[in-house]
Amino acid sequence: MSQKKFIIYAVLILICHSISAQTIDPERYHSDIEAGVGIQGIPNSHNGVDLRLDLSYGYFSYKGIGFRTGVTYTPEMLEIGKAVGVPVAFAWRTLRLDRSYSTDPIDYGNYDPDYMLHQDYSDYVKEQIASGLLRFITQIASNIEIDAGVTPGYLFGKRADSFYMTGDLGLKTSWRIWRFNLSINPAMHYLLTDSVNMGTHKVRLSSFERWQLSLSFSINIMI
Repeated sequence: MSQKKFIIYAVLILICHSISAQTIDPERYHSDIEAGVGIQGIPNSHNGVDLRLDLSYGYFSYKGIGFRTGVTYTPEMLEIGKAVGVPVAFAWRTLRLDRSYSTDPIDYGNYDPDYMLHQDYSDYVKEQIASGLLRFITQIASNIEIDAGVTPGYLFGKRADSFYMTGDLGLKTSWRIWRFNLSINPAMHYLLTDSVNMGTHKVRLSSFERWQLSLSFSINIMI
């Protein structure tokens, strides 16, 4: 194996094992603070999608049951005006804890001198890279959070001055690095209020306009 390939394999091993070695006990942390950015709207419609900013706080029991609340801001909602909401949701998340993982970036427990005498070192390196990638994929698939709740809010601007409320259902999958989580959050939202105050008159929303989708990317820290 050439020196260049060896260096590349070694770097990949260090990254994969360092990532998978960030194993902490999530049951020690009952709360988290999260900030996210994404889009929300009605795909394939004239209203399009708009920017969405989120800041939230979550609290969870030992069994993963809890709640999440915070504030969300949309600069332009339904091409009507700015929107500020306060989401309140019941939440449930998985708690993954595998105490068999070593906290050492290199798992010397898997080192077999006899194997190394009869095999090329590159085979061992490739096996360790595959193991690290498998841990990475498994962690993402096992760190799931489901949120269901409502968001009361206010639409304001030149064209709108109106209270609104949505029913929300979201799914979050996360990649944990120590106490931090990087998350992808797809969600559905339904406007429970069917009309919007537009100055001196009300505009009734169609059933199609009341359904919205969002996709956010967030980072949180467990506290």
